[in-house]
Amino acid sequence: MRKKTIEFPKCETCPKRTASVFCDLSEEEVETISVNKGCNFYKRGQNLFSEGSRAIGIHCIYEGKVKLTKLGIDGKEQIVKIVSGGDVLGYNSLLSQMPYNVSAEALDDAVVCFLPTSTFSELLDENKDFPRKMMQIMAHDTQDMEKRLTNWMQKSVRERLAEVLLLLHSRYQDKEKPQIIDVRLSREEIANLVGTATESAIRYLSELNTDKIIELKGKQIKILDKEKLIRTANIESV
Repeated sequence: MRKKTIEFPKCETCPKRTASVFCDLSEEEVETISVNKGCNFYKRGQNLFSEGSRAIGIHCIYEGKVKLTKLGIDGKEQIVKIVSGGDVLGYNSLLSQMPYNVSAEALDDAVVCFLPTSTFSELLDENKDFPRKMMQIMAHDTQDMEKRLTNWMQKSVRERLAEVLLLLHSRYQDKEKPQIIDVRLSREEIANLVGTATESAIRYLSELNTDKIIELKGKQIKILDKEKLIRTANIESV
């Protein structure tokens, strides 16, 4: 069997760049990034970086999905966020000059570019608009975290589960089958996203399946009645 040939992206022609923090860079700056970056292929389950390690650059996801996790005081993994093509990782640690506060693990096969600290710092120093864009991303991250913490305190597990499913469907909708969430998560991973025990996540997923709001086939989740799921999540829309 022939091995699959992996073609790593070029920054100059990368379709993900137009929706990323690098969208407004000059041709010269894009060329500098392209010359200095590296690219890596990660199999599902491989770590991009680990919580507590020192940041030596930023990671730009080109293809695939990556989960960001943090260990609780009990040693249990908590999924903080799921990211995909166009997302940039590691900038918080570089800007704060602190170790990574999360770990990053490939959820499926992924192609990820890596930009060393020196090149990233050069952009911050020489492009007056780039630091502002980074601040906007960090502010957005903070708002997302504040919203999530509020939900955790005010909503039931069933409501939180419904909201997580809606958010996953909103971002990772299967292009050929729009009702299906195009990300495969174990029941434990779903529980980590919701912030509950695996047994609770299984029970409420089963209830939503019985009520014909969703359909479960192994790790595949299909949204059957989006309006009912929105009402279950106790939100106005997604």
